[in-house]
Amino acid sequence: MKKHLIATVAALLVLVVVIAAVGQPERAGRGRGGRMSREARLEAIKTIEAQLAKLKAEPEFPRPEGGFQNLSEEERTKFIEKMRAARQERQKVIDVIVAQVAGIQGRRPPEAEGAKFVIVNTADLKPIQESAVKEKATETAQLLERLVARATGQGRFGGRRPGSGERPQRQRQ
Repeated sequence: MKKHLIATVAALLVLVVVIAAVGQPERAGRGRGGRMSREARLEAIKTIEAQLAKLKAEPEFPRPEGGFQNLSEEERTKFIEKMRAARQERQKVIDVIVAQVAGIQGRRPPEAEGAKFVIVNTADLKPIQESAVKEKATETAQLLERLVARATGQGRFGGRRPGSGERPQRQRQ
């Protein structure tokens, strides 16, 4: 089940990226707004496909017969270490895929050392934003609002900025 779920999610991710890449106008290099050129997008898609192949080729670790209690301490430690190494390798592959998708979306790479792109459910940010409002941390609340707006496509173009109502009237003197 899990094996098929990963393959299905990976295939859908590639499909979304390909549709997004094909639907964007061609530009040379990184143009205005940090958009990738067609060649760069195709290269990113090839990188994603290579990483997906790694995920598909990942070995399966069946549970030991009789469960872990029937394993010796040494066997259990060895099994857990193999699982940990596989999980870390899988996370590296997923990080590469997420970074490539972010690049195709026009996101700049994280500049801070150790920083990386992550997938966040915007619904998880809502309680944090509400807590910031309740604690009168208006700057934090506004940052979270902008982050959610950008993630949901309501940021820059095609939508009002969060919290903005009517357009401010110019004062005449």
